[in-house]
Amino acid sequence: MRRSGIWLSVLCAIALAVPLATTAQEQFTEWVEMPDGVLLATEVYLPEGTGPWPVVLARTPYDRMDTSTILVGPPSLYTDDGYAHVAQDIRGTGESEGDFNYTNDTVDGHTTVDWITDQSWCDGNIEMGGFSAGGETSYAMATGAPEAVRSLRSEAATTDFYHHGVYQGGAFRWDYTGTFFELIGREDRLEELLEHRLLDEYWEPYQWIDRADEVHTPILHIGGWYDVALQGALDTFRAFQHQGADGARGNQYLIMGPWTHDVEWGGRIAGGASSGVWYPENADIDLEGIRAAFRDYWVRGEANGVDQWPAVQVYLMGAVDEEDAPGNQWVELDDWPPWSYKEPWYLDANGGLADTAAPSGSITLTIDPENYVRTVGGANVFTSTGPRVQHQAEVRDDVLTFTSEVLERPVAIMGPVTARIWIRPDTTDLDLSVRLCDVYPQENHPVPQSRLVIDGIQRARMRCGDDRECFLEPGVATEIEVDLWSTAIVFNAGHQIRVSIAGSNYPRFEVNPNHGGDLNGDDPPVIAYPEILFGPDHPSRILLPVIRLDDIQVRGTPREHPSAVPSSE
Repeated sequence: MRRSGIWLSVLCAIALAVPLATTAQEQFTEWVEMPDGVLLATEVYLPEGTGPWPVVLARTPYDRMDTSTILVGPPSLYTDDGYAHVAQDIRGTGESEGDFNYTNDTVDGHTTVDWITDQSWCDGNIEMGGFSAGGETSYAMATGAPEAVRSLRSEAATTDFYHHGVYQGGAFRWDYTGTFFELIGREDRLEELLEHRLLDEYWEPYQWIDRADEVHTPILHIGGWYDVALQGALDTFRAFQHQGADGARGNQYLIMGPWTHDVEWGGRIAGGASSGVWYPENADIDLEGIRAAFRDYWVRGEANGVDQWPAVQVYLMGAVDEEDAPGNQWVELDDWPPWSYKEPWYLDANGGLADTAAPSGSITLTIDPENYVRTVGGANVFTSTGPRVQHQAEVRDDVLTFTSEVLERPVAIMGPVTARIWIRPDTTDLDLSVRLCDVYPQENHPVPQSRLVIDGIQRARMRCGDDRECFLEPGVATEIEVDLWSTAIVFNAGHQIRVSIAGSNYPRFEVNPNHGGDLNGDDPPVIAYPEILFGPDHPSRILLPVIRLDDIQVRGTPREHPSAVPSSE
């Protein structure tokens, strides 16, 4: 049964919920020594009866003793099922020694597993799992994991810190990373990250995705379409599924729901009960049952049908509160992303959006760093999240909107979304923030219902690659490609598709001063006035991964299947 109300709401923040009792026969604390002498505080919970037992390990920065969180427990969840449970504060957090960062997590995790397997109460079979930063520790464990690690579970996490956690499109993720380090009083770490804006050797310890060929463990990847690490789950699944070593390759499983990085993880509310979206009841799934089935299959060898699970299961979102609207169903896939037609929808100077070429034209966009466009929804943690209504942003003069005609038929998309925007700049640097929205019919709504589907950003100086800078040449027409990451949604008939362009999206991303100088310096910002260009020679467009609804397999919900996830047979 799903455990509501105990999901962690932010990265590296402790969820406050009522602690759940444990029926462990024995609980004790150990101090496990790492190769460099650092001692890590480790809590052990043993089941009733006589061991040895298989073990569920959680390595967390959230306080190993807070048994109310999904990251560490509750211990009874495991001990009542015949597993010993080990919860460890990672270095520099809780009671553990050392400095908090992930550079030691692989070695620390492997050392901890070796220590566990040496204990008389361990039968030599271990699962490790966690959410958010706890999921990062699971991914860190994956590279060259000891043989005793039979399976891993990582939720709302990434193996690519640079692109998914810190610099999206070259722009610093202020809400996700900057706010966190400020809240925990680690401005020194924040300054360190800002000194490494290029993908240099500093990032090597954090880029576990680059070592996929060292992974040989089955992993359950769970992500959300409005989660801060949504692309991390997708990219990691694909890398490990196809590039992993024996044991990992072909044994990766992915579940993507319509969820945000909050207490409704696994539920039906995205973006908060008051201003977000309530999806149908089928979005609320039995995640705990799914986790348990996966663990029992790989750790205990139970023949419970996990080997018949589809490799990928995603929630295809659709219009809410519209009877018989297509979408809002779980879809089975053999791989990610599915085949799609990359259909271009062209922007025009009259604010239109269509799948036919636009005439030549231009519009000037004003980008004032001191009058930035505020974030409204999206894949965030500390600010508004989810598919929020965009009226607050779209009424601004410095936000350009491009809207399709009313759709005569549903348009279904599933996969990566990319915008290619032509500009004629007047500064050497700027940001383009692009949002894709689903515009509901205005009927019965006092405010236009333009709801965010997905967004992205691209810093112009970083458009040529993540390891170098290339500045704009004022007056020269330049195409900027903006990666909006991925989604799965059906725009219903009667709706409209909208693309909006702005020069900022704060606090989701830091604001670009536009001057082309040192981004960590004190030079005053400048207002940029780039022209957005349209037409045959400068086809500004968004590429939508269009699919045929008739080509996908819709099989109810994960909750309905006896083994928690529907079979592909």
